[in-house]
Amino acid sequence: MKGCTFWFNNLSLYKKILTVFLLALLAVCITFLISIRILTSRYNEELYRTNANSLNHVTTYLESEIQLIQSISYSMIGDPVLQDNLVFLAEKPYSNRRAQARQEIYQQLYSYVYRSKYIKSINIILTDGTNICMGSSDEILKFDLRELEKTTIDLKGQAIWSPGIEPGNDTVCARQILKLKYLSLKKLAGLYITVNMERMIEDGLKSAGSLVENSNFILMSGDKRIYPATAFHDAYCAEIIAGSKQQENAYLISTLDNKKEFIISGHIPYVGWDYIYFRDYDPLFYRIQLMSLQIIIFTVFIIFITATYVNLIFRHIFRHLDYLIEKIQKFGSGESLACDEKCYNYENRQDEIGQLHRSFDEMTHSVKVLRDENYDKQLLLRDSTIKMLQQQINPHFLYNTLDTINWMAQKYGAEDISVMVRSLGNLFRASIAGQKDIIPLEDELEVLDNYIRIQEIRFKDRLHFELKTPEKITHIFVPKFCIQPLVENALKHAMEDTDEMCRIQVIIEEMENDYEIRVSNTGSRFESDLLEKIRHKEIKPQGSGVGLTNIHSRLKLLYGDHYGLKFYNERDMAVVMLSIPKEKEN
Repeated sequence: MKGCTFWFNNLSLYKKILTVFLLALLAVCITFLISIRILTSRYNEELYRTNANSLNHVTTYLESEIQLIQSISYSMIGDPVLQDNLVFLAEKPYSNRRAQARQEIYQQLYSYVYRSKYIKSINIILTDGTNICMGSSDEILKFDLRELEKTTIDLKGQAIWSPGIEPGNDTVCARQILKLKYLSLKKLAGLYITVNMERMIEDGLKSAGSLVENSNFILMSGDKRIYPATAFHDAYCAEIIAGSKQQENAYLISTLDNKKEFIISGHIPYVGWDYIYFRDYDPLFYRIQLMSLQIIIFTVFIIFITATYVNLIFRHIFRHLDYLIEKIQKFGSGESLACDEKCYNYENRQDEIGQLHRSFDEMTHSVKVLRDENYDKQLLLRDSTIKMLQQQINPHFLYNTLDTINWMAQKYGAEDISVMVRSLGNLFRASIAGQKDIIPLEDELEVLDNYIRIQEIRFKDRLHFELKTPEKITHIFVPKFCIQPLVENALKHAMEDTDEMCRIQVIIEEMENDYEIRVSNTGSRFESDLLEKIRHKEIKPQGSGVGLTNIHSRLKLLYGDHYGLKFYNERDMAVVMLSIPKEKEN
């Protein structure tokens, strides 16, 4: 994240705005693509609802026809003609009238077989295994009669719907015909109504209207296919049925046999069957894909055109800022900007760019006027300074005079006077010689030594001075006159108002990152926040007090705000401390 921020911050203003604009366009494009995705999903959901409603109509149609056939079977088991003849056949196994009874049963079945157009055959299988059939007797062979007989015995007269031994186009409604007379409920025969399920499903799909023709309708009983006869991804259908029991009203879009299929699954509760509807999704899918591709191409084209025009507009706007930056750089280097094809009249331009150029031109004009005036003043000042210097005493005359006094003091044996004059001369030379603000520590200590010699002659035994330094100090550099004024301040406050002996220590220690210089003296104490009080004029500085603030400011300017003078009291001594960073020692 920091790397991205650093990279963005170093871009030009033109590239920053262009980057933000392109990112905004990218966000719009992504949002647009997400919207297309959402619309496609909504379209699929709407397609599901439409087909689900149609399939509900199909299942309702199937259930109504199944109920109709089941009600026909119910009417048949209570039919008096069937009941009487079946009782006769069951109780008179050797009667000559048995053929007539079978004929009457056959004639009676004729009236039931046409009550539904989906009934292919009606079979009544007697207890002796013989079959009375209206329709093709071969239809019943498609079903497992032994298993059906066991199931109908357990159901005691209730109807059951069963698929064939192999998946096919027919199903059967089976139930027992029981003797109703005197409610004996003795089994008379088995009733099996074979139903053309293929025709029933086709009529149901046609009646739904919105379902396409090139679709597949699969009926399942558990994981076993009932309809149609030809296999259609049976394992996948079983997975769909297992998944649909956990999630209702779901649809799938899958690729089967290199074709997109829109799949809906459901349940027919009346008979306990499941259905799966496969609709060819390829035409819709490719139309959606084509439409999405067209929209994306159109969007990219619009974004490209927009970005190109925005880039041209930005370049037209920012060339004036580039020209302003060039003017600033030329002005900073003292060069004049030639008026070529980039020149532009900003006097009548009222936008921010015009205001910037006019303000800069006014500023440069003012700076040029001030510079010319300052140059004239410098010339006058230089002439005045030369004349002033001509009237001043030559410093070499003062040095020669001090040397003469030193020679005369030595001639007459006045050693104290000689030392003071020599030290004073050295101090005078150090104060006016050289322009460097950073000097070697040994030079600063030499200045301090000359100053201490004079003060030792002045105060004699009342002054006790100690100096402690590291063994090697040639690599240490300090600000000029940073130690002597501190010693002078210590002497002023510790000795001028008292006759007591004063002890002054200058200790220079090497720390981990700095060199610490501490000047300590007896006979005085520092007030808390001394520099703040001097700065706010709560204490009136006298003599070296001004020097303390100057040293404090110099240290901050040279080394940073972390450095400066620190004042504190330790035991019976007042201590002022300053630090010199090691990285500045060279």
